Amino acid sequence: MSQSAQPSQSYLKRPTEFTGVKSIPKPPIGAETFRGVLAWLGPAYIMAAMEIGSGELVFCAQAGARVGMILAWTILLSAIFKVTNNEFAVRYVMATGESPIMMYQRIHPVFCTFYWIIQLIVRHWMFWPAGAALTMAGIVIEGYGVKGVDPVIIGLALYAIILPLLLVAKRAYEVVEKACLIMVIAMFISMIIIGALVTTPERIAETFIGLFSFGVLPAGAADLAVRLLAWAFGGGPEESLKYGIYVREKGYGMASEVAKVARHSGREEEPVLIGWRPSTDPESLKNWRIWLRIAQTDLWAVYLPMGLLGSLIFMYAASWILRPAGLIPSGYKLAVVQAEFFRKFFGEFGAMVYLFLAMVVLWSTAVGNMDAYSRIVASSIRVNFPWFRKMSEYRLWASLVIIYFLLMIPAMVGIRQPELLLLIDIYLSVVLMALAFLVPFIANILWIPKEFRPHPIKFVILAAGIAFYAYFAALIFMGVARP
Repeated sequence: MSQSAQPSQSYLKRPTEFTGVKSIPKPPIGAETFRGVLAWLGPAYIMAAMEIGSGELVFCAQAGARVGMILAWTILLSAIFKVTNNEFAVRYVMATGESPIMMYQRIHPVFCTFYWIIQLIVRHWMFWPAGAALTMAGIVIEGYGVKGVDPVIIGLALYAIILPLLLVAKRAYEVVEKACLIMVIAMFISMIIIGALVTTPERIAETFIGLFSFGVLPAGAADLAVRLLAWAFGGGPEESLKYGIYVREKGYGMASEVAKVARHSGREEEPVLIGWRPSTDPESLKNWRIWLRIAQTDLWAVYLPMGLLGSLIFMYAASWILRPAGLIPSGYKLAVVQAEFFRKFFGEFGAMVYLFLAMVVLWSTAVGNMDAYSRIVASSIRVNFPWFRKMSEYRLWASLVIIYFLLMIPAMVGIRQPELLLLIDIYLSVVLMALAFLVPFIANILWIPKEFRPHPIKFVILAAGIAFYAYFAALIFMGVARP
């Protein structure tokens, strides 16, 4: 694993070369079979478990409670655009072995630095975790009746539990991660059952009408559309970075030649900064097709349907349970009001079960994001600043996990309102989304040979996504879509 071609020590000079030309590695034996493909799936499971606790649980339910299913089209378009964007980023990682951050660095280091600081530190590290922490605190206070304790203290305590699990107790973290995944699946299946219990042919028809009512915005609902576009399916503009990072960790394509970040000691080989230009010889193209089949199955056959159904089911249940009762999730009761999903059919015990599942889902999302965003920023710092490369990426990651915790404190103390914190994150997300789509679009044209690029139709879809999110960013700037 040669690292002979490193980025220039001059910060302002962008990298233009690769380490060299390298053949796409041979996939594992049996990977070309259906069973082999299934054995290599994985990033989709992590991403789905990580995302269901944000837009799906919070804002899809809020939209359903306010306007029913008429905005379901925003979820469908968001799903198509975001999964297409993820594929562009994944192709870059698979073809070069580089971190997806390098797509931004190759455009220009200043652009890369601006992007990850604004998006990952200001937007996500401060506002999203603070909002999620206070939402969980709302479950403890409003749902379980723990009065007299400051919500900020509860939120910080819940996050503080995560730190030793990430930094010290490797086995404990793995156990908690698996337990959280089981709870996410339990929530998902439970919500499908609830949805089935309230289903009628007329309600299914209304759902399909909402899915294909493209461009319909009920009066006063532009703000809801923005919330759904940002979070309803998957995450915000960092989504492709997270997916690319986990594909790199999983080892698809050229990424199978790259060292892993997780649990590195200072003595182990670091992940490459500058990757390779893929060879276009027949053997490489054959290997590429196998790897691509695995990656596309992970994205389009697992992540897309899980994320789409996960988003729609919360909106659907809220449309037929919360809306008729005049209940709208808001403030500290963003998650608490949704206990009515289970209360309607299973009484108070069911409501308590739902609140427990909601807490675990939000907490598992927090664990996943604390890990994922710290990985992204650790990679960004090593890519951007040569003087940090003597420090291992693992140690950078561990330091950033602690910083992640500290940065959200001033936002929690200063604003204290969970919904407003989440909305700040959402509006910044939509403003940055078109830019996040543009970078993988450019990267696949400039730095990936044509044999490894997506089909032209996917370029058209991604271009439509850029225009789509730019339009809603304009609505925000014009004041049409307000929190």
